[in-house]
Amino acid sequence: MLRILGPSSGLLAKSVVLQAGKVLALCMILTLFADVASAEHVHRLYYNNSNWVDQDLTALTGGGIAVPFGAIAAFYTTPNQQLHAYFVDTNSHVHQLFYNNTSWTDNDLTSFTGGPAAQPYGIAGFAIGNLQYVFYVSTDDHVHELNYNNADWTDQDLTALVGGNTASAAPLVAFATKPNNQFHVYYQDLNSLHEYQLYFNGTSWSYQDLTAITGAYCYTQWAAGAAVGNLQHVICPGYGTYSNNLDLLDINYNNSTWVYFDITYLVGGARTPLNLSSGVAAFPVLNQGEVYAVTDDTHIHQYTYKSGHWKDLDLTSSIGAPADPYFGGIVAFPTKPNNQFHAYYQPSNEVYQLYYNGTSWSYEDLTGGAGQASYNSGMAGFAIGNLQHVFYLAYGN
Repeated sequence: MLRILGPSSGLLAKSVVLQAGKVLALCMILTLFADVASAEHVHRLYYNNSNWVDQDLTALTGGGIAVPFGAIAAFYTTPNQQLHAYFVDTNSHVHQLFYNNTSWTDNDLTSFTGGPAAQPYGIAGFAIGNLQYVFYVSTDDHVHELNYNNADWTDQDLTALVGGNTASAAPLVAFATKPNNQFHVYYQDLNSLHEYQLYFNGTSWSYQDLTAITGAYCYTQWAAGAAVGNLQHVICPGYGTYSNNLDLLDINYNNSTWVYFDITYLVGGARTPLNLSSGVAAFPVLNQGEVYAVTDDTHIHQYTYKSGHWKDLDLTSSIGAPADPYFGGIVAFPTKPNNQFHAYYQPSNEVYQLYYNGTSWSYEDLTGGAGQASYNSGMAGFAIGNLQHVFYLAYGN
């Protein structure tokens, strides 16, 4: 049950939770590593307008072995519609898996650029045309940008460039605003857990403390983000001033200043807090926003913003979607032009799809009972028309 606190008591409780949380998060990671020792392969699940196909890209390319529990970033470049996925290998190198519409190739971007060793738990990126921008946190806790300029890859230390603060290994969110193609990267301060933005205005990089502005903290391994024009949204499990619980927050720029909404508080009802380290996914579609996350009872939920109000649908209770007791990522996106909704998660060794056809929700096991999904690892994906591409980590041989 949500307990409403006054401003002073809420801030005190939040401070205690955040300080204890640094130790807790580290213990969780160490425990997870103790549980699994096998190598991890990068897989692609894709829908070809008829069937789902699972493809082991690591086996196919002979590429790098992914770090267990790591993040994945993925996007496609236009107009060539070529596919790109990014991850960190067991040598702490950032890799690209690249499909040129004929074959897949693995590129070691750290070797290409001479960049530093990378943390595996936060990686994000986007494309503008064929120009590619990938962001990661190095092992010295700096945020870096890998940039493909249509000829070569280069590595740039953004933390050193702006004189900024050190970053936590995760989460990391990045996107561009349209039509100005300005860059936005979001990360947590290593010590205070304040949420920061790195911002490129087309000429230079700067940074700002969003927690100092809004009073909201992200507290999670995973976060999501989206831009609607120049309106920017960072969606994460975190703490604000409305409650002492881990709530779903929308830290957003409203074209004037940064503010935040406590989605868990605004939906009313039972206001179930989020599961610690819940995966989270978000996207805008038509005149509404879609968010997916896991609550403390391990149920997966859809949160919808429409006509000025947030609504909460418990998909586990309403359609029997499997509960998710683990710490893996979630990915979600709409298909065009039908604006149907797709969300993917790993409630076990299987990868499940939640699918909204415009009328009702359904779910299906995409790996068919024979999956080897690393259910505490990240996911990424996108749609090209109705063709769907989902990337995840699986236990290798």
